[in-house]
Amino acid sequence: MMAAPEIEVEVEPNLRGPEIVTMGENDPPAAEGPFSFRSLFGLDNLKISPVAPDADAVAAQILSLLPLKFFPIIVIGIIALVLVLAIGLGVYFDCSGKYRCRSSFKCIELTARCNGAPDCKDGEDEYRCVRLSGQNAVLQVFTAAAWRTMCSDDWQGHHANVACAQMGFPREGCASGRAVTLQCTACGLRRGYSSRIVGGNVSSLMQWPWQASLQFQGYHLCGGSIITPVWVVTAAHCVYDLYLPKSWTIQVGLVSLLDSPAPSQLVEKIIYHSKYKPKRLGNDIALMKLAGPLTFNEMIQPVCLPNSEENFPDGKTCWTSGWGATEDGGDASPVLNHAAVPLISNKICNHRDVYGGIISPSMLCAGYLKGGVDSCQGDSGGPLVCQERRVWKLVGTTSFGIGCAEANKPGVYTRITSFLDWIHEQMERDLKT
Repeated sequence: MMAAPEIEVEVEPNLRGPEIVTMGENDPPAAEGPFSFRSLFGLDNLKISPVAPDADAVAAQILSLLPLKFFPIIVIGIIALVLVLAIGLGVYFDCSGKYRCRSSFKCIELTARCNGAPDCKDGEDEYRCVRLSGQNAVLQVFTAAAWRTMCSDDWQGHHANVACAQMGFPREGCASGRAVTLQCTACGLRRGYSSRIVGGNVSSLMQWPWQASLQFQGYHLCGGSIITPVWVVTAAHCVYDLYLPKSWTIQVGLVSLLDSPAPSQLVEKIIYHSKYKPKRLGNDIALMKLAGPLTFNEMIQPVCLPNSEENFPDGKTCWTSGWGATEDGGDASPVLNHAAVPLISNKICNHRDVYGGIISPSMLCAGYLKGGVDSCQGDSGGPLVCQERRVWKLVGTTSFGIGCAEANKPGVYTRITSFLDWIHEQMERDLKT
């Protein structure tokens, strides 16, 4: 019997032989042909370098393995999915013709607002149900899904008490809407001081009786405006990092900070707008509540808030006041100063040569593009007031500016009409706590 011929096989030195793997009794057998999306589209043979992958090359390899007939299906599927999600979210979050609760994504019917029963999580649907509207300060109440004028259809007597509470006046003496109107408008009728404002910088006593000096640990830091016996409006940036009510005091009814000091008012509470952020310039508004009510007299009076939907025309001359520096980088002034500044439209103020688009609708500008007159450091939080029919109204709160009185850099103020609801809601919430 002839022996089988020997066959020589050359083995490559780096070629490994079959690997033997032992498997115990309890080891599961390997699944045959496991399903995966990689195998479905033939990606198992796709080799990608782990060292320096080329994203474009990888994408090209993947696309080359996908049959062209799948592309329209995939594209249409993605578009359909996006449309379904968009429509679904739009339907879910749509509040057209309804009232959206700020404390949640809930939408309620307009008829449920101001009906005496809170439907939102924080009950905000029952706040700000009464307002003074327009230049004539018409008293309106929100009822039956609409704003209705005082004494018209659906007017009820208890709305007068609600109006007093929201506007910071005592409930006593508010038995009728007429009483509310008289109380709210009387805050400015006795203050026709236009004959006294004849130029110059130094203010006289009783000229700006709503002006307040906000002092932190005894030093003047910002200005403020009295709006009720216990509430003062100021800027959020004045109090954001110094949120210590017991360290603040407020002085009112004075012109000079060097004279025998007027009695200081203690601060009970500080509320700044929840959307204010130091690195952003919007929502720069805050309220300070005094520990006790002020006694009004000729030297201490509140300034009227503007009415809802009330507009103040561009170019109108208004007045800013405060104990701020009289030059950029200077020290605070020991005496109260004031300046006449015309209102500037946001369009002009947003010009690329002025503030370059950073002025939002809730801000307003006042001053002169040529410079020379402006508010400055230490005036922050103080009033910008305009006179309408012998009534002084708080149109703005001093917020920020680039330098002081520089050309093309007028003062920027928080627009009070944009925050009327916020102001009234904070005062009304406080009454219920």
